[in-house]
Amino acid sequence: MSDMQEIKDLVEKVNEAFVPLRAEVDALKEKQRDVVTEAKFDAMAKQVTDAMAQIQAIESKASAMEAAMQRGDMGGGNADETKARADLSDFVRKEGKLSLEIRAMATDTNPKGGYLVMPELSATVVGRVFETSPIRLVANVEQTGAKSRTLLIDDDEGSAEWSGERAVATEDTPDVGNKEIVAHDITAKMNATADMLEDAYFDLATWLQGKGADKISRTENTAFFTGNGVNKPRGLLTYSAWAAAGVYERDKIEQVNSGAATTFTADGLIDAQAALKEDYQASAVWMMKRASFGAVIKLKGADNFYFGQTMLKDGVTGMQLLGKRIIFADDMQAIGTGSNLIAAYGDFGRGYTILDRIGLQVLRDPYTADPYTVFRLRRRTGGDVTSFDAIKLVKASA
Repeated sequence: MSDMQEIKDLVEKVNEAFVPLRAEVDALKEKQRDVVTEAKFDAMAKQVTDAMAQIQAIESKASAMEAAMQRGDMGGGNADETKARADLSDFVRKEGKLSLEIRAMATDTNPKGGYLVMPELSATVVGRVFETSPIRLVANVEQTGAKSRTLLIDDDEGSAEWSGERAVATEDTPDVGNKEIVAHDITAKMNATADMLEDAYFDLATWLQGKGADKISRTENTAFFTGNGVNKPRGLLTYSAWAAAGVYERDKIEQVNSGAATTFTADGLIDAQAALKEDYQASAVWMMKRASFGAVIKLKGADNFYFGQTMLKDGVTGMQLLGKRIIFADDMQAIGTGSNLIAAYGDFGRGYTILDRIGLQVLRDPYTADPYTVFRLRRRTGGDVTSFDAIKLVKASA
């Protein structure tokens, strides 16, 4: 049943109810003819008449609408409106099973709705991992309130001899040396406009400071291995080798051959560990590149038994070599090239000293480079080898 038919049926039911009501009102008027009662009945009759007139008007409009829909026109309108009404009528008759021209919205076209779909930005910043050489973990780190610090180097000894009753002992007084470590400046500088700092959807200032601090840390770590000592720390890889194996020389570090021209051998690693005196062995660690360690643990004999191993100790998996801890140091030289210093073994707590004058300072300057705000990060640190007997270097050489 259509909506129009329902309206017509409703109107007819209301008419059926109002017609008897009008008849009852007229009958009552005939029985009681006083003036007051006559006025009341006239008012009731008028209300009934008005209600019936309104119902008839609704019925007439409903009939007109039904007729208009049946003929596809509701009295005028342009061609587009006529076509739309015809399509709607056709759609109703076919219960929605027809093809109409549909103007749909979609996200793949910006004017059609793509502008309304906004991407969600995550608060997570996925960063790249940069490898470094965390020598601070095992080195001797000292704080100073001055520009530099001088350390005494006690690496000489006197003599002792057996003598007879009247023999005169030979004089042999040991010498001492010193080593001055200077705290050098290292700086990182980055700029950003005020608008960028204000409008970025995450804390850009903190991000810039973190990036600067990370780069300063990695730069100083590199200097602890390769720095030449001029306005920077002196690196442990920059010292010359002892002239003869096992014969101590100040300001030089013993280099032990690896046993192969460009890579490691098991014998070479054992030789390097054995070259370190017993007093340093308790705190000794290995340092090498991550890729170099991979080459070490692949070493195997004719029976295919691997020389290296990852040992489980005290419930924690720790990488060890010959029973000693491995620290990945990306600033060690790589295997594959002859004469490279491809590993270090020793007690770095006694062998290398880092001197910190001040920690990381952050200066935020919005004035000198307008319209940019300058973030200047600064640190003062130095470093040098302080015991030339406590570290052994492995040289790629047969």
